[in-house]
Amino acid sequence: MFYLGIDVAKAKLDCCLLDMTNGKRSTKVVANSRAGLTDLLGWLGKRHTEPSHVHVALEGTGWS
Repeated sequence: MFYLGIDVAKAKLDCCLLDMTNGKRSTKVVANSRAGLTDLLGWLGKRHTEPSHVHVALEGTGWS
């Protein structure tokens, strides 16, 4: 099981992936755009995660 925390800002997404099987953490910053989300999914794939095994929590930076 994996947990992905995402801090959402206007221009970027700060991401932290926690692997519960070994307690390891990985971080990545991507653009807050379609290209950034594609980059994020590719990064998750390189860590051998499947979307069905990732629990995602989002935090918005502020109100607009």
